[in-house]
Parts: sequence; C-alpha cells; structure tokens
Amino acid sequence: MLMLVYLLACADQSGGDFALAFDGPPDCGTVDLEGSPPDSFTIELWMRGDTDAGAQFRPFVTWPGVFSLAERSDGAVLFGVGEDDAAASSPFTVMDGVLHHLAGTYNGADGTVRLYIDGALQGQNSAFVGEPDARIQVGCAKEYTEAFSGLIDEVRFSSSLRYDADFERPTAPFKADDDTVMLFHMDEGQGETSESSVGDFVISLTETTWLDFSLSEGGAE
Repeated sequence: MLMLVYLLACADQSGGDFALAFDGPPDCGTVDLEGSPPDSFTIELWMRGDTDAGAQFRPFVTWPGVFSLAERSDGAVLFGVGEDDAAASSPFTVMDGVLHHLAGTYNGADGTVRLYIDGALQGQNSAFVGEPDARIQVGCAKEYTEAFSGLIDEVRFSSSLRYDADFERPTAPFKADDDTVMLFHMDEGQGETSESSVGDFVISLTETTWLDFSLSEGGAE
C-alpha cells in the first residue's frame, strides 16, 4: 500500500504555549493531503469540550474513509474506521469542561480498532479502511456543518500502534520520532495556519481562535 509521503524533521519545532479554540460551525481546521494511510496507525490529541456545546455531532478529528474520532449526539465517544465507521466506543461524554487525552488505534493486520480515553481502553471493534479522502479535518466534518466547541491541542498521527493496553496518561507535549507522520503542536499563537513539526503538512484554519494554554504547566488536570 502506498504510504503517506512525508519528510522527517531534524528537530522538534514547538514554540510557545497555545492551543486552538473552536466555537461550532464554521470553525474548522483542514489538512490537504494525498496518498493512503499506513497499514496500522494511531491518532491522538488533547481536547476540552464546552459543556454547553449545541452541535448534535462533535467531531474532534476525521479523515473521511479512514477514521473518525468524535462524540455522537447521545454522548458516546467513538473511534470509527472505514467508510462504514465501524467503531470502538465509550458510553460517557467528554464534553464536560475537563481536559482529556483521546487516542484511537487501528491494527491493519487484523482490523482491530481501539479507543482510549485518558489512558484507559474503552472499547474495541473490527473494521477495514476505505477509500481515503484528500483531507483531514480537525474540529469539524461534512463541509463544516458539524463542528466541535472547545479546545484542541497536540494532534499526532503515527504509523504505528502506540498503545495496545491501558497506559499512563501523557502530561507533556508529544515528541516526534520515526513513527510520527504528523504532529501539530498548535503553538503558533497567531495566523490562519498551523504547521506540523514533521513532514510538509499544514492545517488551514477557518474562524478558529488562538488560546493561551500550556499542557506541560498543569494543563492536564
């Protein structure tokens, strides 16, 4: 399978202490890309959801045809893989005003999909990746009509299974390594783009705002 073409950076490029704030439609971040996902992968991020968010479907990060990490209108968090979004899910909401680490893993060898919240395995399922779209969306989905309200920080996409059991919740910004495909620290603090510290990937931002935020200085409650 053709892998995503990416260039490894020589050094981590994180700078200030910021995160991205979303306030429902049309707030969105979009990464344009070509190619297929790795055979196995992990997508993870930090988020803090607004308790009064009104959207019926709250996408955190999605790659149509490949994966969707989101919360449904019934409050269940899901990590779906493939065009049918066969999902591993958790029955409780993360739109509670508390900072959470979310991670979804996909094992291409056997199709196992797993969802982790704050280091705890919440569920698993079986699925297979479909036809990938030419974009990854952060904080939105379906032409911006479905959107997230809250904070998103430290989005990392990796070409490996970083977790296969419960793990200790991270307490610091992610570091790039040989398995890192994309890593958005979201520390620019200004402008309409956020660059990955690995590879030639950029999030184009629509109506989002920058928020002073330091994960390493107590952001993880």
